[in-house]
This record gives sequence, C-alpha cells and structure tokens, in this order.
Amino acid sequence: MFLQILGVIFLLVLVVVAFYGWKIYRFVKRQANTDTVVAMSVLPAQDMELEPAVVDDWKEKERLGFMEAELKKIGAGHTGYFCVYMGSAIVKLSIWNIKGQAMAVIYEAASEQDKNNVSFFYEVGCKLASGSVCVTSNPHAEYESRPAGHNISYVQSDSILGLVKALKANIPEGGKLQKINDPKEFFLECYEDIAEWGWREEQLTSEKTQQTLAAVGVDVNDELMCDLIEYGKKYSIEVHVNKARRRFAERSGLSASQWEKIRDKLVYINEKMGVDELISGVYDLAGELTDAQELVIEGFEHNNKELVDPISAFQLLLQSLNIKAKKLASMEKPIKTGVYMPL
Repeated sequence: MFLQILGVIFLLVLVVVAFYGWKIYRFVKRQANTDTVVAMSVLPAQDMELEPAVVDDWKEKERLGFMEAELKKIGAGHTGYFCVYMGSAIVKLSIWNIKGQAMAVIYEAASEQDKNNVSFFYEVGCKLASGSVCVTSNPHAEYESRPAGHNISYVQSDSILGLVKALKANIPEGGKLQKINDPKEFFLECYEDIAEWGWREEQLTSEKTQQTLAAVGVDVNDELMCDLIEYGKKYSIEVHVNKARRRFAERSGLSASQWEKIRDKLVYINEKMGVDELISGVYDLAGELTDAQELVIEGFEHNNKELVDPISAFQLLLQSLNIKAKKLASMEKPIKTGVYMPL
C-alpha cells in the first residue's frame, strides 16, 4: 500500500495555492514581474527536494504525536521528517512505511508570512501494478485532476487508522500491491509522475489550468503558452531520464560501491529527446571536442531539426565524431532509452 503523490500535488500546488496563493503571487511579483515566473509559481514544481527536518519545527505537535502513535501500533516504521519550500509556502511531512507495503504521510502546511496558521492533513495509500489508490483527510483532493489509474478518495476520520481501514476497501478487486522499499524515493518518483502529467500540453491548455493562471493575474497569450509547453517537454525528458537511471540501478546487478563509481559517467538517451539533448549527451561522454568535431556538431544541428529516431541518430553521431562509448543497456519501458558510458 502506498501514498500516491496525488495528495502531495494537492498540498504543494493546490492547497498551498488555494490557501496562500495571493501571498505566493505577491512574493513572486516582488521577485520578478513576468507572467512566466508567476505562471511557474502555481504550476507543479519541476524540482522536488525533501529537506531533512525535525519534529520541533511542527506547530501541531500534539496532533502529530497522536497520529504517529497510531501508526506505531500497527507496526509502521518512521522514514523521517522532511520539509518542502514553494515560493512563500512551507510544507512539513512525516513519512511512514507500514511493513513494506503501506505508506502514510502526515502534512502541515503554512505560509512564510503567517507560520502560526497551519493546515493539517494526512493520507495513506497503495501502489498497484496498474497505478495507485490513495485515501486522504483532505476534503478538496477528490476535485483535482489526476492521471488515469491513480484513484484518490476523501474519507472523514479523526484517526489515520481510519484511513488505513478505508484504503483496504478502496483497493479494486484483483489489484496487485507493489512493495515499497524506499518510501522517500518512491514519494519523489510519484511526484515526478504527476508533475510531468500536469506539464503536458493537454493539461496546460485545459480550461482548469487557464482559470488557475488567470486567478493570479497571468495574461495567457500564445507566446507564453508556447514557452510553457516547451518547458513541459524538457521536463518530461528529465523525468524519463530519472526513471531510466533508477531502473538501470535496480537491474544492473552492481554493488553500491560499483554503482557509485560509474553513475555520474552514464548518459541516458531516450526517444523523446531532440537535437539539443543529443548534443548535450555527446559533450557529457566526450568532454571537449576538437575543431573538426565541432564542425560535425554544427552540421548535425543544421541538418536535423526534427528527429525520427533519436537513439539511432545519437549512435550515428557518435560514429561520425569517432567518439568511443559503450552502450550498457537498452530499455523499452517506460519509453525507449539507451544507456551509454565513455570508454
């Protein structure tokens, strides 16, 4: 069972924006008076970092302690306390792993301008082979858009164990649970999944997103939308590289020390990449290029505005540059990806 990041999206993007949106808007306006900056402040953050925190930072310590005591009763282990900053908003998290199959997260959200006025929520959920199921104490979460296969339900309960019980009832018949080995890592993976979906063109151009942007004073014109769509495409590439990196690490059979030695040397090329990403991959593998090689790069850039098969194009580019690299792996899921290492 697992907490799907759908609830996190709500808290970090919608709860925080709904409760503190005008403060975030005012904060961003002070920093840079551009529609692009303001728009990106209310769209899913493209960088999620869970910073270590301590329980002393929480305002609702009594409620937190009650929830955590309940989780301990059913054998849950504490992964840790974390904190996320978004604009002028602060979200604290207490993450729990329930016997390797379940995950629970307790949240406390506040504004930098009013740290004493907090919102308190909690969720539990499970990861399925086909997606996820999440049960939340957040009454607004059911109204938020999410990808198909990721189901979320609001359950009114003063006890987090009430959500655990409700979760079992919400798992579809035949749903196969997936084990959670690292709750924090899986939390971040799921955030990327949902954020990447939120940055897709069909979501950016949806009426709901248009209303959200208009609510914070953004003038949504064609130029701005084209910029946002391009940012979304680049973010999707980044997310799929992260997925490939994790997948390769899990299946490579390398020891921790072996992985540490090579992980920063690896280059991931996938079918979503464009010319700029392939050229960046070349520099990552080769470092500095000769003048003759730079001319080849310029020719490649000039003659390849659109790529039919980026992975094959990358391999041909390496050959034409006489760059020696070993292809360590090919992946078909979630998208076609090649993993390369310099020789």
